Amino acid sequence: MWSPTSIIGVSNRCSGIRRSQIRFIAALPLLLLLAACSGYQLGADSPSIFGNGSKTLKVKGVDYPTLQPWLPYALRSSLRDEVGARKLASWVDDGPADFEIQIKVISYTTREWVRSEGDTTLLYDSQLTVEAIVYDGSNNKEVWRSGPVSYDDRVESATDPSAPVDIITQVMRQLVDRMRNAF
Repeated sequence: MWSPTSIIGVSNRCSGIRRSQIRFIAALPLLLLLAACSGYQLGADSPSIFGNGSKTLKVKGVDYPTLQPWLPYALRSSLRDEVGARKLASWVDDGPADFEIQIKVISYTTREWVRSEGDTTLLYDSQLTVEAIVYDGSNNKEVWRSGPVSYDDRVESATDPSAPVDIITQVMRQLVDRMRNAF
């Protein structure tokens, strides 16, 4: 059988939970403020390996073991676009530069995935893996190495000129993202 005291006991327990929730909600802005002041920052705001963006950069070369003559140009162009869009460095095509970057294509593969009745390939699996090495322009010493950066995607046609460009763009975005990691 219930009594008024048992109902009061239940309401006291509920109000205790509510008080702790209210305390937590009240303390949450303070915790967020402390976390914001503790040195954490977004990756896009962190300094790059090139410093504050006033240095110059050029491509030292592109090593590629494929027979795709368009690949070095596409890699250079995409890297130039990413570095310029993020204002990491000023791009120079020739002459002296503060930093030089060597791009090494580890692998580029395109495999047929789906064929039509007319023996036309409809889908391809494409994969690109690169590594970049940044050298000091004055003494040619290695400053930074990206490690392998890879991206793969299923594209509708290997004859479509935009298909490999999308894969190259994604790889270069990942590569430039790594240039902002200071750890």
